Amino acid sequence: MFIAPTLRAFKTQFAANLQTMLETDSLGAFILVLANSMQDQPLFDLLHHDLNRAFEALKACPPHEPPDDLSVFNALTNTGIQHFSGWQHHPLDPWELVINPLRSLRPARFSGEIFQELHQPFDAGKFHFNKPFLRPEILWEDSWQGTPLRVLYNKFPFAPWHLLVVPDPAQNLPQYLTAQHHALIMALVTAQAAVLPGLGMAFNSIGAYASVNQLHFQGFVREAPFPIESAGWQHNGGQEAYPIECWRTDSAHESWQLIAQLHQANQPYNLLYRANGCYILPRKGQGTVELPTWAQGIGWHELCGVLTLSDRQLVGTTGGEISQELAKLHHQHG
Repeated sequence: MFIAPTLRAFKTQFAANLQTMLETDSLGAFILVLANSMQDQPLFDLLHHDLNRAFEALKACPPHEPPDDLSVFNALTNTGIQHFSGWQHHPLDPWELVINPLRSLRPARFSGEIFQELHQPFDAGKFHFNKPFLRPEILWEDSWQGTPLRVLYNKFPFAPWHLLVVPDPAQNLPQYLTAQHHALIMALVTAQAAVLPGLGMAFNSIGAYASVNQLHFQGFVREAPFPIESAGWQHNGGQEAYPIECWRTDSAHESWQLIAQLHQANQPYNLLYRANGCYILPRKGQGTVELPTWAQGIGWHELCGVLTLSDRQLVGTTGGEISQELAKLHHQHG
């Protein structure tokens, strides 16, 4: 089993663990629960009373916690938590916009660095998923097909039911994909398609807006297809060219051959794992292309066609303008 036997049980467990986290009076837990509550109205309705209680308690007794959390808390104190609304979805053919105000408070960490090398050694002195203070943020931990997996909540989610999936956490592996872990994730997503409808995984390489240099994938549950999954694109057998190069294959071996070529070329990339295959998106490295004013970064979610915004500033933008921004990340062979 991976996390839960049914989608309903998964969502129940997801919500129950968030409620339990608020009982710890931890600032980090409060920020995580607040950010996760805003994705879904029933989830917010369940948690909002406890969130208000926790916020007032934290203001009355300011905590001594990591600088990242204190920075977010100071911003929340200045505005109040009511300032941050739930997610708002706006279709912008062929793309999607999601207004997610709290996401703008997320620390940059590794994603703020200019790309140089895909492989960088794991650094125990930097943020990673084995830190003791992250234990309350674990949703599920067990083995799947013999590989230990640790599943944590995403502290600043931007995808529905957003998860962080860390394989072999005790090994302190850097964010550099291996054939073994690639095949494992492809098999996991395929096997769980009927159990957790809409389950998918994604991967940001170093230089493609990975923010933590420990091997991890981003999980989510989204039954609706992403824009990149539309049948009209050439990589899905259609006629339309995607703004940047995209390959799709349902073969773990074939997709790994493509990824291995990217490793050899020191080429940043993003991956999307869905039940219908693996989407591979080579792209220019972070820090080498000027970002549009609305973007904190452009990782897997944006390249798959869903753009996260901190306010409504881009709702009037055309789909063609979004395509042009994505096309700037198209890499040149050679």
